[in-house]
Amino acid sequence: MQTFKALAAAALVALTGCSSPMAVTRAATSEIALSDGTVIAGANGWCIDPSVSRPADDTAVVVLGSCAAIGQNALAPTPDVPGVVTVSIEQPGAAAPTPEQLESFFVSETGRAALARDGNASSVEILETSADDDRLILYTADQSALSGASPRTWRALFDLGGRFVSVSLYGLEDQPFEPEDGRAALEAQVDHLISVNPT
Repeated sequence: MQTFKALAAAALVALTGCSSPMAVTRAATSEIALSDGTVIAGANGWCIDPSVSRPADDTAVVVLGSCAAIGQNALAPTPDVPGVVTVSIEQPGAAAPTPEQLESFFVSETGRAALARDGNASSVEILETSADDDRLILYTADQSALSGASPRTWRALFDLGGRFVSVSLYGLEDQPFEPEDGRAALEAQVDHLISVNPT
């Protein structure tokens, strides 16, 4: 989990530094395929940031941001909410934990420590959890969040064709969005990943 935390932090630093006007330059890619056929793709407005993504075949970590910002293209699409999305896909292995098992873990002290940027359980408050048949949704507040990032993060954890996936949406402190908009953006990303990886 430390790897995608570091990559998300790097992406947030880059995004918060992008304040200059954009010129029309190039297109950014919204999709990448791993060698086993698993596709990591951004929902509408989200594109892959190649400078911080690590699309290895064993454990892939892909960072997505606004297509307009990443491509430095004012005509490219932008997502419904500002921020950074990370998609972490583990290598195929044993059956993924059920959403209920994941929920029990992340509300525990050990689980909250795993969510915290500084590794301290006391830094993280679980604001909302939702476990259904195929995914766990978490809404958390991390008081150790990177400067410039919102302390509030939406996450989804689920199984995708035998690979355990974590999708996180990190917001920006100076561009807050409503919780329901963040959840909608997260679920749209999850649904898109599932749709491009038919089982």
